[in-house]
Amino acid sequence: MATAWRRSTLCFREPWPLHHPQYCRCCYYLRLVLLIGLAFFLMEVAGVEGRVSSKGCLQRERDALLLYKAAIKDPSARLSSWRAQGDDCCAWTGVVCHNRTGSVRVAELNLGNTYHEERNLPDMALRGELLHPSLLSLSHLQSLDLSCNDFEGTQIPPLVGSLHKLRYLDLSRSNFGGIIPPHLGNLTDLRYLDLGSHDNLYFPKVGHSLDWLSGLSSLIYLDMSYLNLSDASHNWLSAVNMLPSLQQLHLQGCSINININIPLSLNFHLNLTSLTTLDLTGNIFNSSFPNWLWNLTSLSSLELWRTEIGGALPAEIGNLNSLTHLDLFGNLLSGPLPDTLWKLKHLTYLLLSYNFLGNSLPMGIMNLSSLSTLYLDNCSLTV
Repeated sequence: MATAWRRSTLCFREPWPLHHPQYCRCCYYLRLVLLIGLAFFLMEVAGVEGRVSSKGCLQRERDALLLYKAAIKDPSARLSSWRAQGDDCCAWTGVVCHNRTGSVRVAELNLGNTYHEERNLPDMALRGELLHPSLLSLSHLQSLDLSCNDFEGTQIPPLVGSLHKLRYLDLSRSNFGGIIPPHLGNLTDLRYLDLGSHDNLYFPKVGHSLDWLSGLSSLIYLDMSYLNLSDASHNWLSAVNMLPSLQQLHLQGCSINININIPLSLNFHLNLTSLTTLDLTGNIFNSSFPNWLWNLTSLSSLELWRTEIGGALPAEIGNLNSLTHLDLFGNLLSGPLPDTLWKLKHLTYLLLSYNFLGNSLPMGIMNLSSLSTLYLDNCSLTV
């Protein structure tokens, strides 16, 4: 019969039968000792991992941020927490770190000037080379917000296209100049891109083509308001049409040719099936509404104010049955409004002021049961 060693003070010293209770008790104690040892081992490993995480960001990323701070102007000392004396850079102003890859990495730089609109506060804008090469050392950077700062008229450098992990990029209202680099098309993970200028004194422009947009197939939000797109005016629609995930498109005052009508003989398929917001304000139509507009049936917001669009509002406006916001302020619209307009049951905001509608107030307006805001001033309407 198989036997185990009988013990006195030690476990295995003299043989016991394998079925003997003393043998079973001995095995139980051994398993318990092993489990306790394993538990201590795992706690030690966890402690090591915790100590690694508690050290904060990597030294090279910390050094890169310090180099970035040294390269720009910070007149209001917004980056005063960025210090060289052994600090964890993950705790610095505007820096967000993630630990999704097993090590702590800088994932977000939120340096937008949130004080831009506050008149009573000192100038908080960062200035100078805001897209400095030191940012390339932040190889896990996913979000970069430099909005409302001051590039001082310098051009967005091509190196921006090497920040391959970016998903969010906001350079709006930051006074950059020159040509928008097509290298932005290398940011294939980008979801949000805001280059809108609004009050930019340097009149940045896009080159002769917007074909680089085709590299941004995951883009959801695009704002290029007040960039000069005149040289790319001929193909802006086909370029934007390469963005099947796009939900918001803002192209205010871009000097583009809006009235691109698509001949029915061409097999042109509009891919913007996810588009909910379209803002083409301040671009000049010089004609009637373009026919492609009525295929954007997912639109909930359409802004076309001050576009000099003329003629009657087409009955096809009824195709946009998801509209909640319609702004046609300050155009050259004339004639009666179509009955299909009053069938937009989701419409909550309607602005038709400063047009030449020249008719009595249509009774169909009473059918807009969701309408909460209505502007019809200076339209020559009679009640």
